[in-house]
Amino acid sequence: MKLLSIITSCLVMIAVSAKSQNYPIYNGAYANPFLYNPAAAANEESNIFLHHRQQWLGVDGAPVISALSVNSLINERRYGLGLKVSSFQRGLLNTSDVSVAYAYGIPLNKTSQLYFGMAAGAITNAVDINQATDPGDPAFLTYQPNNFQASGSFGLYYKNNSGISLGLALPQLFGPAFLDPSFSVITPQPFDHVIASLGYRKKIQGKMMTKKVKGMKTRVKGKEMIAPLEFYLLYRYAAYQESQFEVATKFNLTQSFWVGGSFRQNYGIIASTGFQMKKLSIGYSYELGSQPEAGFSQGSHEVFASLRLGEIKKFKRPTPVLRSALITPKATQHQARFQHQADDPEKLLQAQTTVSTKMYYVVVRSFTEFTAADVFKNKMIADKYNADIFYYPKDKRYHVHIFSTSKSAEAYEEVRNLKNFTKIKDAKVLLVESEEKK
Repeated sequence: MKLLSIITSCLVMIAVSAKSQNYPIYNGAYANPFLYNPAAAANEESNIFLHHRQQWLGVDGAPVISALSVNSLINERRYGLGLKVSSFQRGLLNTSDVSVAYAYGIPLNKTSQLYFGMAAGAITNAVDINQATDPGDPAFLTYQPNNFQASGSFGLYYKNNSGISLGLALPQLFGPAFLDPSFSVITPQPFDHVIASLGYRKKIQGKMMTKKVKGMKTRVKGKEMIAPLEFYLLYRYAAYQESQFEVATKFNLTQSFWVGGSFRQNYGIIASTGFQMKKLSIGYSYELGSQPEAGFSQGSHEVFASLRLGEIKKFKRPTPVLRSALITPKATQHQARFQHQADDPEKLLQAQTTVSTKMYYVVVRSFTEFTAADVFKNKMIADKYNADIFYYPKDKRYHVHIFSTSKSAEAYEEVRNLKNFTKIKDAKVLLVESEEKK
């Protein structure tokens, strides 16, 4: 009993001083950055996460952390919403936290965006004095009146299609007061606790493959995959405690099974593993080195489970003005198989110099038969594209193009815009060089 009282008293003191941080440590934070950064609420994958961490298994009063969160980007919008509920029990103290988050993203370019996030909620603290060896301890008398307080956090989150992500979070905009070891009341300031993160998780686009659909062979796009290697860096700055860094690596052996390892300052090495079945993911981590001394407990364990809801959401980007789109409706046209402008004999006689010109055609499809090209051209006109046919003698094909220019930059920009913002994914640039006598 004496040993238990000593351990419990130590845990209470840790809990009291730990309010300067007021943010539990999770091994599965790399899978769910929304745990500490409200800007990560706008995630393209709508997920429900459940985390549970048992520190120092086998020791009465050891810290136990549980958290439930749900967050998602709103489809075809630039904002996301999130909800988080957590419980942090250590010793005689139990802290419950409920918060809602809003995140808004700004597109920096075609492949990256920066999110700003805010979260607000409330924290309640309950102390079980009945289990204390000394209920009259000044720590209890001072701490109990502060059992319900507002909470808030702010975060920035940068994401790029290359897989790189950067985060910066202030988890205590107006954090609850706490007691230092001399029993003085301390009120944390917003920058007393900062969390910075760097991550790499690359999504690989599915390859085009031939597949039979209803007995017909067709080209379809394969499933999106995650690159085999992921890595994460995390740094926690705390004004009233030691700052801490963490590095983690995750190896996706298959798209359904992974193993990982991490190192946390003052904790040591952590091993983890997990698997995924369609939209359900489950992970587990074990740390032995975080004990005060060898054999103190059976180590620390953490499990998390996530369930993806619905399909992948899309971030709304500004739609560019397509040069190939019709400004005014164009009537269905049929033209001769070959059309050439007749040369003026007088101009030919007066011609003295030869000028080379270049034209860049944005071609959406090419045909060997004129009739098929003409049908497709009129289909593109009906879809409000400025379509026309160009016959190229060098390859003897009829090219249906929707934009032509003498500037290569304009042509390639139009192709990128068509691929990124329309259903036309096979657009390409055809360069045609010709010579004219002047």
